[in-house]
This record gives sequence, C-alpha cells and structure tokens, in this order.
Amino acid sequence: MTSKTSTSSNPVRLSSDCWRIADTCNVYVLQRGERAIAVDFGSGRWLARLPAMGIRHLDHVFLTHHHTDQCRGLLARKSWPFVIHAPAGEREFLSAEGVKPLNAAPPGGCPPSYDRLRYGGLGGVCYDMAGFSDQFWGSERIRFLHTPGHGRHACTVVADSQDGRQLAFCGDAVHAHATIWQPYHLEWDHWTGEGALAAWEGVQRLSGIKVDLLCPSHGPAIATNPASTLRLTARRLMALYLVKGQISAGERDRYIKPEVLTAGVRRILPHLFQFGSNGYLLLSDAGTAFVIDPFLDDMPALDELMRRLPGVRILATAATHYHWDHLDAAPLLRKRHGARFWLHPSLAEALSCRHWRPWLKPIPIIPDCLWPDQGTWKWEDYAFRIAHWPGQTWWHCVFMTEVDGRRVMFGGDSFQPPSRWNGTGGFCAANGSRFGARGFAGSARLAIRWRPDILACGHATYCRFSSSRFRKIERWAARAEAALKALCPDGDLRRHYYAATEFSDWPQARSR
Repeated sequence: MTSKTSTSSNPVRLSSDCWRIADTCNVYVLQRGERAIAVDFGSGRWLARLPAMGIRHLDHVFLTHHHTDQCRGLLARKSWPFVIHAPAGEREFLSAEGVKPLNAAPPGGCPPSYDRLRYGGLGGVCYDMAGFSDQFWGSERIRFLHTPGHGRHACTVVADSQDGRQLAFCGDAVHAHATIWQPYHLEWDHWTGEGALAAWEGVQRLSGIKVDLLCPSHGPAIATNPASTLRLTARRLMALYLVKGQISAGERDRYIKPEVLTAGVRRILPHLFQFGSNGYLLLSDAGTAFVIDPFLDDMPALDELMRRLPGVRILATAATHYHWDHLDAAPLLRKRHGARFWLHPSLAEALSCRHWRPWLKPIPIIPDCLWPDQGTWKWEDYAFRIAHWPGQTWWHCVFMTEVDGRRVMFGGDSFQPPSRWNGTGGFCAANGSRFGARGFAGSARLAIRWRPDILACGHATYCRFSSSRFRKIERWAARAEAALKALCPDGDLRRHYYAATEFSDWPQARSR
C-alpha cells in the first residue's frame, strides 16, 4: 500500500528552474525567481525548504490525482496562501461532501478508489484541470493532458523549463523502466480491462507530444529517452488489457439444454436442478436436497422449485466461493429447513476476515461444518471430491460428484463459457486472484485431471466440459501473470499487486 512516511528529502535540481522533492510522493517545484508552483503536495513538510531554495511565494499547487499520497498534507489547514487545483471530476474523492458518502459504507465489488481521503475533505479546491485545457501562471501556459489509470480523472501537467525543455509531470501514469506504480489501481472493477485500456490511451496521448523530462509521482525522473519509456509502457498496458479479455479464444460455449419447469427453474438432470441466477439443487434418492450457492435473490425461485418437489427436505447447503451472491442465503436455509452449512476452509477464512473484501457482506456468516482442504466428502448417496480451486478469487473451491451417471463439477465463477465474461468471472488483485500452479493454471490442470462431463458454474452457466478449453486457459494464465509482472516496478507481484488485498480503509463492521 501507499507509504505512510511524511519525511521529505532534500530538493534535487532537475533543471535550472525545476526541483524534485521526494515526499509521500514526488513533489515537483517549478520556480520563477522568488515565485513558484508545485505539482502534487504530499505531506507538505517540503514547504519549509522553499526559503532555502530562494522561493518566497508559492502561487499554485496542481494535484495530478486524488490519492492520499498526493495530498494528505493539505488536510492540516482549512485554507492555504496558494490556490489548489485538481482534475475535473475529482471532487467526489477530495471534497468533504464527496468523501462523506464514500465513507458511509463499503462498496460491493471493487471500490471506486483504493486510496482516497478517509476523513474530512479538502476545502477551497478548484476542480479546473480539464484534459486538453490550460491555465496561465503569469505569462507561463500550464497545460493538462487527461492520463487516467490510477483514477478516471487523473491528469498530466505539462510546462516549460527556462532552458527550453518540455516537462511532463505525469502522476502515476508512468513509472521508471516502463512500469506502473501499484498497478492494481488500474482495476476499476473486478473483471474488465477498462482501467488498463484507459491508462493505455492516456500514455499514448502523452507519447504523442515531445517530452524532454518525464516526472512521475514515484521513483526517479526520466530524462533519457522518455519517448521509449512511454512506448514500452503503452505496449505493456495493452498486454494487460488483452489478457483481461478472452481466456480461451476460439472455443465454443457447449451449453446444455435443460428442461424448463418454470421461469427461473430448470432441470439439468433427473436429480439436478438449477434455480434463479446462481443456485443448484441436488436431489437424493432418499428425498432430501443439497443446495449449492444459495443467494437471497434466488429464494423465490427455490420456493417454486420446492413446491414442485413435495416432501423433499433441504438438509445441506454449501458455496463455491465467498462472494455474497453465492452464500448469503445460507443462514435463511438453516433457519427455515435446518440445513447445515458446509464450507471449504478457504471460504471460511474469507468470511472471518475483518478487512474489506469485494462482494463480502459486513455481517457474519458462520458455517456449521468445514470440509477438508482437499479430499472427499459423502452426503446421502453422493461421494464428492473437494479441492481448493482459486481463480476469480483466491477464496474459491470446487466439488464434483456423479449425478445420474454424469460427473458434475460445481465450479462457481472462476471459469465460464467463452461468451460469458470472456470465459471467466475475471481476475483482480483485491479478489486475491492467482495465476500459476496455485491459481488459474493449477485450477485448469485440476479440471483436466478430473475430467467432468458437466461444469455447473455460477450465474446459470452449465455446459459440457472440454479439455481443449482448459489447456488454452492454462496458457492464458501464464500470459496474464507475465503481463502483470512486466508492469510491476521490480516484477514483484506480492509487493506491488497483491498489496490491494491489504486494503482495509472501508468500514467493515463484522461482529462476532
């Protein structure tokens, strides 16, 4: 996560009139005699260094984006002797009226920002930095380019030094060595590449102008061939965008035609039903039922199904992963039917977490029993194989049993038919998605080993299994991991990407 340090280093002269001060972010000071402007603010401790730099008046502070490392020091006072500017659209994350509703409750999926002001808000900010616009500082024209990625509204500030060089203060659009500072900020939602594509477009836009000195918010300024850095960054961003797309190109959906009993209730096999958007019901010969992925919104459909199965008792329920649309009805089934709630240990870990997670309700959902991490489980006349099955989220499992002579694998959201969400429920750092042997690739290999006949996946996607599709997924996983590593400043996913799973700023009241 963002460093909490507020110690400013000594100013480093980048040109005769431009300084870089390493603070919670890099603060850049452009000087004209005794007057100056600054790009980003950090902790504000650097203000004490201005007199020694010959600066008596700071006229303007331009914020490239809303992250707290850019602006937290501005909270220290209600007013300042300089004008604060921010990109148009950042009011939601910087103003008191914008911050308050953001802090009121945690988001459902990925948050609108992983790093925003938690308390208060900034007053007196001019939200007048629109992309492709400019402002005058005396006779100097300060220009703004829209370079989103770390935020939808982020801007690059373009100015001229007195030695004739064009300076681009690019925020977090680019980092040294053609990487991105904390690339999980590019994940604007939990499955698409929208943020990566926006960042690519912004870097392309930036690479279209002459940049003599590229000045990012973190790391060193880039003076040697910044155009090459921008081009390589753009290629790497496009690679990330592409792996956020189709994971098994050229494969068919292979959907199974069910028997439609009523709206929202379908029979897949004589003893297997799908109801609502996510739920499955497995019927035993003894007239008992096992419900998979119980979702509150699906309960009316389950009630309709139970009316068609008179005398059937629901004795057990389980979930494939921790997202609330796959398990939030478990307490209701326990209360109504006495159904015991079984969980894989990885899901129980997520449910017991007191920190924010995407699609985790801020109320306790406690299992009755835990499955083994990997092994077998018997319910009525069914024998299940069980395993950890990370993909869309780290906290995911899979279980398979034979139903009416067919091997049925209950697979949740890690993998979908190719036309549904590009073949997967998506990946993102906040979901703890992994890619190698302990992630998508390992889960694809497990599916190939188990060779189910039917994949009963989430969101009513039940289809025939194809080993060719999962071999393609295995190769895709390697490309996805490589694309992310290429964007991390030192290739360390744990440090620069999975830090998003430590994000706990949203209030998550989870009583016990």
